[in-house]
Amino acid sequence: MPKERTFKFIDRTAPEEEQIKEVTANSYKKAVKSYQASAKAKEVEIEWTTKRGEEFYHLQKLPMGRSKKLGR
Repeated sequence: MPKERTFKFIDRTAPEEEQIKEVTANSYKKAVKSYQASAKAKEVEIEWTTKRGEEFYHLQKLPMGRSKKLGR
């Protein structure tokens, strides 16, 4: 089984537009950090499937990380 998972980021900033971007990463945190570098949204919906086949959904506020370092 591969370690990497595919995370689907759904950005619904505009009501008529829905942007979907897929990111492949080893962990949730690494996927979010790689996505937030190019995104300008304040919140994003994330869907992914685990190794066991369970579907997960999460609403993540951006930016994610240490607030002390993000303000620089």
